[in-house]
Amino acid sequence: MGSRRTVLLSLFLICSQAVADLAGDAQTLEKCLRELSSPESIADDLRKLERYSSWAREELPCLMRCLAREKGWFDVEANKWKLKQLTEDLGGDVYNYCRFELRGMGSDGCSFAYRGLRCLKLAEMHAGTSLSTLLQCSRQLNATNVELLQYSKLKSKEPIPCLFQCFADALGFYDPAGNWRLENWKQAFGPSGNEESSGSDYSGCRLSGTQRQKAPNKCSWMYDEYKCWERVNGNELVEEEDNGGQS
Repeated sequence: MGSRRTVLLSLFLICSQAVADLAGDAQTLEKCLRELSSPESIADDLRKLERYSSWAREELPCLMRCLAREKGWFDVEANKWKLKQLTEDLGGDVYNYCRFELRGMGSDGCSFAYRGLRCLKLAEMHAGTSLSTLLQCSRQLNATNVELLQYSKLKSKEPIPCLFQCFADALGFYDPAGNWRLENWKQAFGPSGNEESSGSDYSGCRLSGTQRQKAPNKCSWMYDEYKCWERVNGNELVEEEDNGGQS
């Protein structure tokens, strides 16, 4: 009895610190550990779980797939995420942050689920910050919600002048010399579509000093670099509508 109580207490403490912040509550975690662990290995497995935040790979194989399955987010047979259910449970912002990871395919379902849940945790940490920063910038620029919705499509001319500069400055996209802080871009926008292969190449997105100087203003060249980021990730420019008067 004493050993059993210790395991349950450990589960509770770990859930409240590490895995509950992903997909698991105590009952779900216990169910998955019963399924994947054994009486002989449970103590060692719990120690591994305590190190969850520092995992470079999944140290308890298939645990995250089990958690995602129990939450109704992952179809084990089809080896794919249930995107509709996940969006309903976590919100569109969280899904959008991880869209490339979740819409991908993986030959190893356990690794695929692990990467997805890791991304969802990052989204929980960063997507809300990105959204609140964007809204704060739009208020500073006296922008309307209608104008803000125009960012749902990538346009050649920025719908709200200098909105991206405000957003980028607030989240530290550039160092004092004007170089990209790439990790800050990734934290704000989420993983790219090529994260698991060679990684996305943004080397051509940073304009030269001469190109930046020739731009009308800082807002203009920063938005140009943002458009390049989006194009690298598969989002194409949409044609601007001609709203001129009719003859």
